[in-house]
Amino acid sequence: MKGKYDIFISYRRTAYDTANLIAVKLRHAGYRVFFDVDTLTAGKFNEQLLEVIKGCKDFILVLPENALDRCVDENDWIRQEVTCALEYRKNIIPVMLDGFAWPKEMPKGMEELSKYQAITAINHEYFDMAVDRLKGYLKSSPAVPVKRWLLKAGIALAVLLAFVGVGCGVMRHIANVTCEEIATKQTNVMGAVEAIADMRQEMLEQSTSFFAAMEKSKDEEEQTELESELKVYLKKAEKDMQAYKKNYPAPDFNLQGVENYVLAYYDVNQEELKAFSTFYMSLYDDLEGVAGTLKEMVEEHSYPMEYKDAVKTSLSCMTYSINAFYYGYLGSLSLLPKDARKLHYEMAKKWKHFPNGTPLDLSQEEYEQFQAYEMNQYQEELEKLGAQVNYEERKLDELEKKIDQFQDVVENQ
Repeated sequence: MKGKYDIFISYRRTAYDTANLIAVKLRHAGYRVFFDVDTLTAGKFNEQLLEVIKGCKDFILVLPENALDRCVDENDWIRQEVTCALEYRKNIIPVMLDGFAWPKEMPKGMEELSKYQAITAINHEYFDMAVDRLKGYLKSSPAVPVKRWLLKAGIALAVLLAFVGVGCGVMRHIANVTCEEIATKQTNVMGAVEAIADMRQEMLEQSTSFFAAMEKSKDEEEQTELESELKVYLKKAEKDMQAYKKNYPAPDFNLQGVENYVLAYYDVNQEELKAFSTFYMSLYDDLEGVAGTLKEMVEEHSYPMEYKDAVKTSLSCMTYSINAFYYGYLGSLSLLPKDARKLHYEMAKKWKHFPNGTPLDLSQEEYEQFQAYEMNQYQEELEKLGAQVNYEERKLDELEKKIDQFQDVVENQ
């Protein structure tokens, strides 16, 4: 193991993508991160890794669902990494992913792990915020970054050498094609996101109208008809979503060779491009999740207030997700030359769901500020729903207590 590292990232293979993205973002911020993807083979624990852990200040443990189940085995390499970090009193930061929960009984020797301050990273749209919070828990400090102009000069030199090696005309063509390819793929996705926003709006209108009609109606036959109509709509919505996913799949940004010099020169992060594709597909997941809730309610003929509130809030929050996605898209385009944005200028005229009046000549940092605002709005909506659910639960508890008291009085009489 060559080199000195301040941060060790431990992970299950099922959490590779998230662990890798954490490593990329921390390295980009100047931290010395050990993230091994080659020597950890199944069934064989590389003892050299223990020496790396001993030399690090921080130990980040990425925890997907059921991450600690195999730690009952003394030979499990996650268990060995964790026990080493505990023994040498490293600054341990658990990162809990969607579905993870601490087991009721911790594996022997790992009992103290659950007492460490953990962070959650279950929503990709808040992933950067989770990483920022993670940085606040680190004991190690980032290395002094190379001045940006010097870094860019080095990249420019690499590009210049590529020009000499490949030929100026050919390299210029590759640069233009690469930038236009990135912009075109992203813009086509935004066209699909516009359709998702249409479906979101229609689902909100359909569900709101349905709930109001069901509440007003006292006729069982009429209610059955209303439920049948909603089922038909949900079936169509599901078919439309599947069609869009098929016709507009998540773009592949696996660029290699000379194309990577182009990306580096324009400060385009390939991992962020991949995150763009992941975020895009998650919008379908969000919409399908709401549709699934509606379908379940209809099948059970049950419409509790907390479910109706959850449907409304989820669809409202999708607006903030879509807006945040749009600002991220504009931030990505801002890094590319204007010639690569031709398709955007053509298609943007037809879009009606994205924030209007947003200047198209801002920096990526300025777009990120808009994006952060939308994320905060999203979080506030979720907190309001949580508070409302807690209030309803308290009222229900109070009602149940009153009923119990009344029954006690009746029985005593």
